[in-house]
Amino acid sequence: MRENELLASLPSLFHTDDPTVLVGSGPDDCAHVRTLGGSVLSVSTDAFAEGSHFLSDDRPEDVAWKSLAASVSDLAASGSRPRWAVVSLGMRRGAPDGWAERFARGLAGAARDLDIAIVGGDLVSSHHTTFISVTVVGEPLRNGPVLRSGGKPGDALVVTGSLGGSLRGRHLRPVPRVKEMAALLDFADSQSDRACGPNAAMDISDGLAIDLSRLARESGVGAVILETLLPVSDDARLMAAESGRSAIDHALSDGEDFELLIAMPADAWDAFQDRLAAQPDNGLAPFTRIGSLTGGRELLILDSAGEPRALAPEGYEHSW
Repeated sequence: MRENELLASLPSLFHTDDPTVLVGSGPDDCAHVRTLGGSVLSVSTDAFAEGSHFLSDDRPEDVAWKSLAASVSDLAASGSRPRWAVVSLGMRRGAPDGWAERFARGLAGAARDLDIAIVGGDLVSSHHTTFISVTVVGEPLRNGPVLRSGGKPGDALVVTGSLGGSLRGRHLRPVPRVKEMAALLDFADSQSDRACGPNAAMDISDGLAIDLSRLARESGVGAVILETLLPVSDDARLMAAESGRSAIDHALSDGEDFELLIAMPADAWDAFQDRLAAQPDNGLAPFTRIGSLTGGRELLILDSAGEPRALAPEGYEHSW
């Protein structure tokens, strides 16, 4: 069974009529629940397994950073401010001496840098492999939370940063785009038209092509993107020279970029672009429009000559 097949079966299995659950088990990376006091909390959990998400010779400090930052990235994409985390570590028997201590120190440093408090967790031994589980809790920013399901035909498709080639090292030191989503939501709040914010968003963890297919499916729309607009990373170009695949292919399907994929009204994108141009030293990652959402369900990519082809939903997907 493949990951998407299993995920599709879970919403009905875990459906609840609890009125405090605003968004529960389903296609989004975050759940959103209302507390007894009336406030809203955003919750996301991730698991990281040796051999799939990190290797035995990766630095424990880098593994700690990735585990926390990747989880925080889910909250960022949902328009939530990360506040608290609990982290469980299953240590493989025979792991190098000091690995757990270095992981813990790295986790503490990552928490400080990412402005999130580690408030608990668990430590167990594992017979075969080291694994980590991270649960993060945050609070939706004004105009949040943002789901995958709100995209509309005509929306501009926007990404942050650059894409592809993460396995050259960026996959271990991702930077969750908390500030970038906060800036976009602040912009929306500053406009007289409240329809200026993102209609849908998610982070790019498995590859742009497969993650765009997920956003489009949940929003009930299609999409068209342009090869010439994709912000291809230098690492993707270097990997292309080694792999024989194109740099565009790496940008579409490598995964673990942990950049934002955003759908927002096209006129709001133009206004937000003007805001960014007026503040060139804003400290934010670049925002790039790569295409649009469309009616129907087809996903297309236009090459440099403007010729369309089907965009296959390729990327990383767990299977059993």
